Amino acid sequence: MAKKKSAGCEYCSNYVYDEDYEYYVCDINLDEDEMVLLLDYSKYYDKLEMPIPRNRDKVLEDLQHEKFIKRNDAGTWDITNMGALMIAKDLKKFESLNRRTVRVIWYKENSRLDAIREKEFCAGYAFSHEEIVQYIMTIIPQEEVIVEATRKSVVSFPEIAIRELLANAMIHQDLQQRGTNPMVEVFKNRIEFSNAGAPLVAIERIVDSVPVSRNENIAGFMHKCGICEERGSGYDKIVEATGKNELLAPRIENQNNQFTKAILFAKVPFELTTKEDRMRTCYMQACLAYVNFEGISNSDIRQIFGLGEKEKAKASRLLNSAVEGGYIKAMDPNTAPRYRKYIPYWA
Repeated sequence: MAKKKSAGCEYCSNYVYDEDYEYYVCDINLDEDEMVLLLDYSKYYDKLEMPIPRNRDKVLEDLQHEKFIKRNDAGTWDITNMGALMIAKDLKKFESLNRRTVRVIWYKENSRLDAIREKEFCAGYAFSHEEIVQYIMTIIPQEEVIVEATRKSVVSFPEIAIRELLANAMIHQDLQQRGTNPMVEVFKNRIEFSNAGAPLVAIERIVDSVPVSRNENIAGFMHKCGICEERGSGYDKIVEATGKNELLAPRIENQNNQFTKAILFAKVPFELTTKEDRMRTCYMQACLAYVNFEGISNSDIRQIFGLGEKEKAKASRLLNSAVEGGYIKAMDPNTAPRYRKYIPYWA
């Protein structure tokens, strides 16, 4: 094999060019014992529900197969970006990746003026994803409701949406871009997920677009671990979950073509929602319905926004506004209004 060309980067001098940035090496010339101190191979096998081999050579073979490590020309071992990002014990141990840890900031109210706590998750993503999800579920607002004479706690945000949006921030970040860590900010009325790199598809087509990933190899392993869909964004699951929980559809922002921010909103009374929020929700639910070869109706809109049977007129006005605004169109304009269904404007 031809010797690879070394190159410096803004962080360190250990990068070696390969086909994909995920396979650049971030730590070099390690012996087996040094490598074991950095990569948590036992959790790797646990995550895949596989027994840990008794033979270390088998462990090395498996990690090589995943392209987490590679043997160099000197006969020692190098760890790839992917190996560290997926199964590192502590990403802070890798100079080039210490800004890839995930930060979670918990705020008291709805502004950034009063932070309760900031926590940094330093393990590889294959391990930290579940830990972060469970941490977020413990700090988000909850309310107690009575269901069939039993008191139950209900969280403000659906867990599936949190899982998918967190996975997106990890997987689709631009690893070659300087900037902030993947970050989750938990407010009383919303959760914001941010990552380096612009959205990979047009925001208005994020539900129905052919799945793409900025880091396909990382996406593939996260899928192998059962964390996410292999190449998709999971926005169909997110939009479905928000609709079932009577929440506004998430807002996706392209910030200066450098960062992506996804905002998940807590439940808001219909009267307090903005026209923009209503139109976006109506449109994204229409996209989801269209993907499933259906359309949205007055009844669907009432269910999504928590409107009662006597509020059909309110739902009709919303649908008409969405049509006039160019967000949706009637599936069949000749159908009587009470039976009419709607699909995205581009369908």
